[in-house]
Amino acid sequence: MKKNIIIAAAILIVVAAGGLWFTRSGENEGDVQKEQANSESITIKGSDTLLQLVANLVEAFDAENPGSEISVAGGGSGTGIAALLNGEINLANSSRPVKEEERAQASELGLNIVEFAVARDGLSVVIHPDNPVANATIDQVGRLYRGEITNWREVGGNDAPVVLYGRQSTSGTYEFFREAVVQDDYALSMRNLEGNQAIVDAVKSDQNGI
Repeated sequence: MKKNIIIAAAILIVVAAGGLWFTRSGENEGDVQKEQANSESITIKGSDTLLQLVANLVEAFDAENPGSEISVAGGGSGTGIAALLNGEINLANSSRPVKEEERAQASELGLNIVEFAVARDGLSVVIHPDNPVANATIDQVGRLYRGEITNWREVGGNDAPVVLYGRQSTSGTYEFFREAVVQDDYALSMRNLEGNQAIVDAVKSDQNGI
C-alpha cells in the first residue's frame, strides 16, 4: 500500500503554518558575525516538517560552496529551539512561532531570537483508504481528537472505534494542530509518534486509524 493512496483517500484540512528559522545573536553583533565566520561547521536541528526542505537547501548550498559542513537533524520544533538556547546548534527549524517563555529564557541568557519565515505549510489529516468516511468538517476532526467522537459510525463510517495518532509534544505540528483544530487538550488515548512518516505508517496498517 503506497503513501499516495492514503493521501488520495484522506480527510484534508489545509491550514497555514509558518516555517521559521531561529538564530542566536548576542548584544555585540560584530562578535557574533566573527564567531560565525570562524566556525568550521553549521548545525541545524528542529522541525521534522522542515527537515526535507532544509536538507534540499543545504544540498543546493553545498553544490555552490564545496566543502561546506552543514548538518541537519529533526526531532521537533521545541527540541530545536531548546538546543539553540543551550548553545548546542547554530540554527533551529520550527513549524510554530517562538513561545513567550522561550523568548524570556533567551533574554535571561542575553540572547535575541530572530525569526525568518522560509515557507508556508499545508497540514493534512489522513485515514486508511478502506475507511468509508468521505469527508469531515474541521469541527468534527477537532471532536475526534478531543475524544468526543470515539466511533467512526458517528461521522458516517463503520461501527468501529476511532484510533488516534499524532505527533509528540515537542513537535510544532502537535502544538499548531492543537491550537487551530483541537482547541483543547488531546484525548488521552492519542498515540504520540515521532515524525510524520511514523503516523502515515501507523495509519497504513490500521483501518480505524486517523
